[in-house]
Amino acid sequence: MTVRPLDLHALDVPQRSGLPPCLFVPIAARDVGAIQTYVGRTIALLAGRVPDRAVLVEAYEPEAADPRLPIWAMPRAGVLHARLQVWVDVDYHPYRRAYGRAFPEVVLKGLVLDHVLNRRVARLKGFRYLRLVPISNATNASHGGLSEGWGVELNSSPPVRTINAASKAVVQYADLADIVKMLDMEGGGGLMDTVNDAQAWVVPPAPAGSTE
Repeated sequence: MTVRPLDLHALDVPQRSGLPPCLFVPIAARDVGAIQTYVGRTIALLAGRVPDRAVLVEAYEPEAADPRLPIWAMPRAGVLHARLQVWVDVDYHPYRRAYGRAFPEVVLKGLVLDHVLNRRVARLKGFRYLRLVPISNATNASHGGLSEGWGVELNSSPPVRTINAASKAVVQYADLADIVKMLDMEGGGGLMDTVNDAQAWVVPPAPAGSTE
């Protein structure tokens, strides 16, 4: 299995969340070429008459997981670096049908197929392809409004537009809030409370006897 290279221009997002390299999870890409370089090998085209608008990707091998991190004990931790992933064009609408072609055995009743990076934010940042994951309606509701509002407002501002236009990153990695959503964790008392709690999942526990 090919070891996944890192887009060195895209590390600011996960690093700001305090994520180690084994949790650098690609969620957006400029184009299919960026997917094939930094995510994995496209093994099927899923969109019928416009085949490259939805693709099934066999992901490259990620960085070796740090077994000390509590996050790997979470029930859905396997979704983060799933071997098979569906990626779709930001403007492709029948993505539920495409996902069903890739995973006909998956029952999606009662679930939302979520673009991990909000589509409006993706357009503002110049990303054409987004990773899909199924999550519960409750998780989608607790993350969606906040993500869309904050992200759109921030990336619509002139200074951030300038930064985005100059960026050499061709993929975007998940931040901690994205990972919480991929793990299908609801906002609970508040989305930021959940994200703050999740910070402990990505830090190795202190050695026994440590006073820290």
